[in-house]
Amino acid sequence: MKKFILILALMFSIVAFSQNITSKIETASPAQYELLKKVNEYYPDISLSEKVVNFYVDENIIDTKQEFAIKGTEFSKYEVSISPDNKRLIFSFESTKNGKVYGAVVLFKGKYVRTTFNENSGQVDMMVNGKSVFIKKP
Repeated sequence: MKKFILILALMFSIVAFSQNITSKIETASPAQYELLKKVNEYYPDISLSEKVVNFYVDENIIDTKQEFAIKGTEFSKYEVSISPDNKRLIFSFESTKNGKVYGAVVLFKGKYVRTTFNENSGQVDMMVNGKSVFIKKP
């Protein structure tokens, strides 16, 4: 009997803490678009699009992904995600030319700091406002 009550309590507590995540394709908010526009200005390999997919929990944005069609491009994977505070952009690209490249662009004290990792070459690159400040080659 104790096991049965424990299982029921566990089931109801999981249901109570479950959250419904919804997604909507929308026009980027002014803050999201401003981040994308500024990042694209300094780092043109990150595309600029007005359409994003916002993920919501209880009407609060928890994540945003940029819409990008890879058909007809060199990419087999192209993902760009924007943090809810619109101060960080995370990216991941895959292509036959460069392999897997991933990293983030962070707005820090008015500067756009980008850290890039190239999985194939092992190279790490740090840039500030589009200018390389540190490169580590294997």
